[in-house]
This record gives sequence, structure tokens and C-alpha cells, in this order.
Amino acid sequence: MITDISINNVEAKRQSKDTITNMKFNINFDNVKVTGDMVEVAYTFVTNYESGSPSAPKSVGDLKIVGSISSKEDKRQLENIEKTWKEKKTLPLDFAENVINLLNFECGARGTLVAYSIGFVAPLPLSRARLQEKE
Repeated sequence: MITDISINNVEAKRQSKDTITNMKFNINFDNVKVTGDMVEVAYTFVTNYESGSPSAPKSVGDLKIVGSISSKEDKRQLENIEKTWKEKKTLPLDFAENVINLLNFECGARGTLVAYSIGFVAPLPLSRARLQEKE
């Protein structure tokens, strides 16, 4: 159960006044630390704003939010999270899906004021993330 989300750094850059035609979202898990019954996941949430056609996009700017989430989990889940992080530098799908959806909501909502202050639209992903293993 996710118990806390914190933001340590927010950065927004606008390189062009071109009309925004597309946004791309990326969430990186920077580090995972298990302590007792808690897991802390450091993250970077980035929204890239683009203009032009999808085949020839031009960067208009970006919004970056860096922080961490904390979650209280049972022993089995903590072991799975720790093992998956050590082996693959990623999170188990079920846990990652919850974290990504929380970050999409929280970073989108909290990043809205920053985005508006430099003339960007709100960084809100339109759909819920669904993760699955590669075949």
C-alpha cells in the first residue's frame, strides 16, 4: 500500500513558442530501497512537448519531476520487489503498474500549475497504464 509520495525537484523548459501537437510521457525508476516493511522508489517523471508532424517532431520543451514514493508491503512482495530490482533494474509488473498509475495522476496534477506558468498544457496522460510481460 503506497503511503507517501514526495517531490524533490521540478524543472520546466520551453525552447520554442511553436504550437504543441503531441506530448510524450516517460517514467524512470531511478532506485529502489527496501527497509523493514517499506520500499522506497525514486522516480523521474518527464513530459516532452512536441510540435510538427509525428514523423518529424520538433521539441518545444519539457517538464521534469523528480521524487520518491514509499509503500508498505508484505514480506513476500518486498522480497519480490528487491529481487526483481537487483536482477532486472525494474519492478514486478503488478507493483510497477500501481506506481506508474499513481505517478501519472500525482505528477500530472501537481505539474499542471508549473506547465501553465510557461504556456504548456497540463501533463495529464489520458489512459490508465496496463503492463504485461514480453512474450
